[in-house]
Amino acid sequence: MVTLVAVVPAEAKKRTFELNIQPTFLNPDCFTQSYAVLTVNGQYPAPTVRVVVGDTVEFIVKNSGESNVSTSIHIHGILQFGTNQADGVAGITQVPVAPGCEYRQEFQIVNQTGTFYYHAHVGVQDDSIQGPFIVYEHEESLIKAEQEMLSESLIQEGPFEYHEERILQWSEWWHQSMHDRQAYYMGSNFGDDAGPDSILLNGKSVYENCTMEDCPGFAVIDVKPNSIYRLRNIGGLTFRVLGIFIQHHNMTLIELDGEYVQPQLIDHLELTPGQRSSVLIQTGNYPDGTLFPIASFYKWSLNYHKTYSPNGFGYIRYVSDKTKSASAIRVTDPPKSLPTTTPPQDRGWILRDLKAINPSKPMLLTENPSRTIKLSMAQVKMPDNTTQFQNNGRVHKPWGNDTASLLDIIKADPDPGPLDPIDGFSVKHQTYPVKLGEVIDIVFQNMKNEAGLCVTHPWHTHGYSHYLIAEGPGDYDHDEHKNVFTYQQPLLRDVSMQYLWPDIPGERPCGWIKVRLYANNPGVWAVHCHITAHMLQGKMVVLEVVP
Repeated sequence: MVTLVAVVPAEAKKRTFELNIQPTFLNPDCFTQSYAVLTVNGQYPAPTVRVVVGDTVEFIVKNSGESNVSTSIHIHGILQFGTNQADGVAGITQVPVAPGCEYRQEFQIVNQTGTFYYHAHVGVQDDSIQGPFIVYEHEESLIKAEQEMLSESLIQEGPFEYHEERILQWSEWWHQSMHDRQAYYMGSNFGDDAGPDSILLNGKSVYENCTMEDCPGFAVIDVKPNSIYRLRNIGGLTFRVLGIFIQHHNMTLIELDGEYVQPQLIDHLELTPGQRSSVLIQTGNYPDGTLFPIASFYKWSLNYHKTYSPNGFGYIRYVSDKTKSASAIRVTDPPKSLPTTTPPQDRGWILRDLKAINPSKPMLLTENPSRTIKLSMAQVKMPDNTTQFQNNGRVHKPWGNDTASLLDIIKADPDPGPLDPIDGFSVKHQTYPVKLGEVIDIVFQNMKNEAGLCVTHPWHTHGYSHYLIAEGPGDYDHDEHKNVFTYQQPLLRDVSMQYLWPDIPGERPCGWIKVRLYANNPGVWAVHCHITAHMLQGKMVVLEVVP
């Protein structure tokens, strides 16, 4: 097995960022009411963080005394080799940052480049505490990206060249306070989740029948004619799966979750909660002020009708030079000239067609795994009428407490105690202990919810990227399915989507996916559904990777 060796560029730096968590009233979709949420430095989305591979990064997280709630910051997709304590998962890798307190996270960017983001990992704070985290190969690329100006030389990142880049951060907005929404998810009145009231692009949207005179309007992305642009899409979503396309502009997919792929022409981009994707577009020869809509539609939704989201739109606008008058444009009307139907929602989207830049098959994909862990997460109504996801029939218990994280507890008492003979679970630590160097298959078994419906789940692994190697309908049977590979050229990912399968009457299991990872990163690492409500209700486990 290959051991990870850090490659540190000669120009590596230490970069420090201060993140002030503070309450802010926001009305990003021009509704009739603002809501109090938490933001970073008063900004939504949070400020963009740009670094170079090999850099040491310091986050100083300062939680305002006015917040009245604890918080933490997770840098999504950054693997934190050797810095488990900087992973930012409250209760697991650190004690949550109390109001009036601060926490310092220091970590190095080891052998990773691409599109990432940072977000809160407490309650539903990730709706508003989220910002881009971009890792470049070269300092020169970072400088050009910050300037947002065409230069004589192209930006070169990986095998791709482009003139400029833009960030498209997709998120959601509820007309409800974060306290009320979390109380609903965790309370006895929870029934279902109808989803957000608005889809936001770069923190902007326009709610239906808007009468707000100073409404900022939809997000406008400026581009210049006859140029190549890299659009970094960030799935800061916490509920919906989106399909995204740009009118009259083809997109070429080049990156998924911080991993470059061979260029693939696509008619739309599928974006799940937690996922990041880069596409290249070639702009045309259009005059100043020409607008083309960026449109979104719901995918894998129970109310999927091949229609667009009500207000998940933005625009690209052609400009020759950035001027004050051009920057002042305000678009509050949704697009009127879109195709009448949206692209079909095929299970797996185009993932089976994608190939890595270097499509060699790693050894861990050709050998047998050390073990297979099957996670059957069933939604259960508890005696007090609250809703909980239970893994393999176990009542969900939170990790850590106000004075010690799970990481602290395990350092003080590393013995996990007796392990379950079936799935290897430690009741004492509430973890899955894994030996360093093992090859692990994890099966995510989907189950119908309390209403008898099967829904999708985007699974995210902290501390590791994984290979999605197989999927299937119904119930996973190890003897039958242990050698099944439905993905012949798996890609490294940190978010994998559990799609819907045709219903099997009378059975609660409704499909499964299997991922494989190489346990080369010691620590305690969360593995969870990236639909925030599901995670809070218990759709999360912890891998305890020890020598």
